[in-house]
Amino acid sequence: MDATRKGECSKGLARDVLTLFACENAAQPYDDLVEVEVMVAKTVTETVKGRLLANFPRTKYFWFLMLNIAVSGLASTMLGPFLPVFLYKALNISVGAVSFLYFVSGLVGTVSVFMMGWLVDRVGRKKVFAFGNLNAALVPAALTLVRNFDQVFPVIAISGVMDSAQRTSQTTIIADQVEESKRNTAYGISRIVGNAAWIVAPILGGLLLATQGGFSELFAVSAIVGLIGLVLFIFLVPESRRTDLEKPRLPKVGVLKDPDLLLLCVASLFSMLFYSQFYSLLPIFATQVRGLSDLQVGALFSVSGATVVALQFPTSSWLQKFPKQLGYILGIVIMALGITGIALAPDFYWLMGAVVLMTVGENMFFPIASALVTEIAPEAERGMYVGAFSLFLSIGSNVSPLLGGMVWQVTGNASLPWLMSPIYAGISVALALYYRLKHPLRD
Repeated sequence: MDATRKGECSKGLARDVLTLFACENAAQPYDDLVEVEVMVAKTVTETVKGRLLANFPRTKYFWFLMLNIAVSGLASTMLGPFLPVFLYKALNISVGAVSFLYFVSGLVGTVSVFMMGWLVDRVGRKKVFAFGNLNAALVPAALTLVRNFDQVFPVIAISGVMDSAQRTSQTTIIADQVEESKRNTAYGISRIVGNAAWIVAPILGGLLLATQGGFSELFAVSAIVGLIGLVLFIFLVPESRRTDLEKPRLPKVGVLKDPDLLLLCVASLFSMLFYSQFYSLLPIFATQVRGLSDLQVGALFSVSGATVVALQFPTSSWLQKFPKQLGYILGIVIMALGITGIALAPDFYWLMGAVVLMTVGENMFFPIASALVTEIAPEAERGMYVGAFSLFLSIGSNVSPLLGGMVWQVTGNASLPWLMSPIYAGISVALALYYRLKHPLRD
């Protein structure tokens, strides 16, 4: 090393790890430091990788649950984007009636979701999840038999009950399996796994429709895949609730007296009012207003799934720098921008961009919302806290298609339901900011 470099060391001008090492080894030839630089670079890379992996859940049962979510998600997402189209085209049900069916499904789920939270604490997570997971096989099998509104009505209604059972128990199982410091990552991983199916399943569903010319084949394939997912869960995932916890005799509506829980519930409800239109109104809006094909509709949902898979973990890792409340608020704002953009998009590619933006927002919103609720919940009442939160999500999710469909039909303006998103988002953000002010140090 030359005198100049030694002088820099003596003046204390070292600014990074490599220069500091050089200061301590100033007598060594400069060429020898090349190997040191490589070693330090490898060490830094391994350290960063280790920190990222340190947030991953280690229990095998969590990953067995992810396997079930992947398979069941494939069954559901193969069918989901085309169910409104089936109701509208094949059964000749009006847009308003389709919205009403989704509303009924949500209403039944909403009425039952708090009860499901109690059952999760009372009879166990596994039994409730298995009942809900049966939805992926039973509903598509039943749809092969329906021919009119009266026949499809009970199928859609029952699916609402099963969906509430699965969502409530799944959130609680993950909270049981994973320690608090890793739950945000765990919920993010569950979203990645669940949404991975959206990359290929909607396109697969569209191809089945395009090549077979009917919905029966799509329903049959979806039912078989859903049954496989259920069997995997039953044999691989044990009960996660600790046996020493007290079992509540009756549902405790009093959990909503917790002001923090109530605030999060109401804020999230208003977010669902605009977000849930994506799954109920978008297929009809895209085909009947924008003139997209079934394959293009499937591509929109596939892009959303791909965005979750590609960006969920980087997004969750980036949000670790900030308090959870700020990530929650940012997620609401970005979701609203994406949903509003659906109405303003001039063509298919701009529409796809709006879907990507919306999905980035949901990547932030949903894992953080789940983590916040499970953090404030006493362990013995975790199922009921999640059930109460799911109750408000269900209210928002199921009022959304009814409200959006009514606005569309009454005004004749197909864009207006999407353009109302900033109003709902503003209310949600205001409530979330109040929660932030109450808990400035919670991260």
